[in-house]
Amino acid sequence: MNDRAALYLRSSKDRSDVSIAAQRRELEALAQARGLTLIAEYVDTVESAKDEHRPGFQSLLRDLKATGRLWTTLLMVDTSRLSRRRYMAQVFKHEARKRGVTLVFARVPDMDPISAVIIDAVLEAFDEVHSLMSREKGLGGMRENVLQGYRAGGRAPRGYRLEAIETGAVREGAPVRKTRLAPDDSAPQVAAYLMARAGGASRARALAASGLRAPETTLIGIERNALTYAGHTVWGVHAEFRRGEGYRGGEKFRPRDEWVIQRDTHPALITEAAAEALLAQLAQRKITRHRDDSRRLLAGLLMAPDGDRWHASAAHYRLRPAGGKSRYVAADALDAAVLGQLARDLRGRDFARALVNSAKRAAAPDGNGEYAEATARHADLERRVARAMSLATQLDDPGPALREIDRLEAERKATAATLAKLSRDRAATAALASISEADVLPILADLSGRLDSADPARLKDLLPELIEHITLDPGTLEARIHYRIAAAAGRHKLASPRGFEPLLPP
Repeated sequence: MNDRAALYLRSSKDRSDVSIAAQRRELEALAQARGLTLIAEYVDTVESAKDEHRPGFQSLLRDLKATGRLWTTLLMVDTSRLSRRRYMAQVFKHEARKRGVTLVFARVPDMDPISAVIIDAVLEAFDEVHSLMSREKGLGGMRENVLQGYRAGGRAPRGYRLEAIETGAVREGAPVRKTRLAPDDSAPQVAAYLMARAGGASRARALAASGLRAPETTLIGIERNALTYAGHTVWGVHAEFRRGEGYRGGEKFRPRDEWVIQRDTHPALITEAAAEALLAQLAQRKITRHRDDSRRLLAGLLMAPDGDRWHASAAHYRLRPAGGKSRYVAADALDAAVLGQLARDLRGRDFARALVNSAKRAAAPDGNGEYAEATARHADLERRVARAMSLATQLDDPGPALREIDRLEAERKATAATLAKLSRDRAATAALASISEADVLPILADLSGRLDSADPARLKDLLPELIEHITLDPGTLEARIHYRIAAAAGRHKLASPRGFEPLLPP
């Protein structure tokens, strides 16, 4: 008889769970008492027993099925080490019996075969119940934290920091602390970005206006947290994820009516209306994204003269007018035509002259109304903060007044950032009056060189820096490039001097 055995050890995140070292000592003593020689060990540290994709467990399964396996007994402390899912545990036990492997649990007494079947079923059921109860208890605790205005866990979103709050409770001799959100130094930039996006600005334009630095994936995450930036704690947004299976239902996010939202728990960076506008934009993006191939060079830039957007696919750009027949143009041909016109414009003196004239028109005094409005708003917020601080010192319970001060201060910082940008814009506008063709030509030459040397991926990133949009008439197929070019004194918008006809096949 082969007296060689293996161990399977597993621990979880539960602080009361049995440690790996303690399991190993217990099983080594059991092996010695039964005259077994231990030759293999499989370990999963901080792994859920509901997860069959545990690396140690997967290694155990491979060796269990291997023809050259040298052990015939597998030792575990108890049935919960194997799995807290009854059916998965039963499948494993069936595989073990089929391959001549005996399972021995240190904390399950030896008994006759009939009793063993009954006891195994009962223990497996209790393991699964314990798992479900632990999960529900954990989720219930997180939900209660949210309902009390605290964070349920995780990092603070961009623009906020975690602020520790002592609850007054003590656990294991240490004070219990929970966290709330408080604005950090980047809050004004995040607020400016989100308000610009809510107003309809593209991500590139909102990013440039706010001074925020972040990749597009981070920006989408920031926008998805819109309700958090409106001052609310939100929990339960993500669907359940299981390794190897993905998100339950195939959707990453739960329906909104399943979210837990506790309102007014921390200082808001944006208004409620802005938050709803951002969430509506994301919902619309989800509806339309399957129809677009964003890898196409002109995706997102191409519009009809009436403002309708052309959609990109693998081989075509398509426009579907309301109540009309769809119009298609060959994507490769249009991409090449636009790049050719772009090269001719950037190298031509007519374009440089038109850009200078555009800059001089931009130097005409305008925009003072927006600057004056922002200045007045900033002064009003400073007065309201001062009044609220005075009121807080006179109240027996200053908490509501202090929360109002936090909200006003966040709004004041966002307004200050807007005011600083407007001041920079005014200074740049003042410098435009002296710009000349000699100033513009080197800038255009540099842009032309960057386009010539750019690979396809970089070219797609570069075009939105140069082009506001491109109009393509579905009837005549005449195209017109509308530029936005950053010169030394500011950013200017300019249409290509004349439209061009790419001579596209239908």
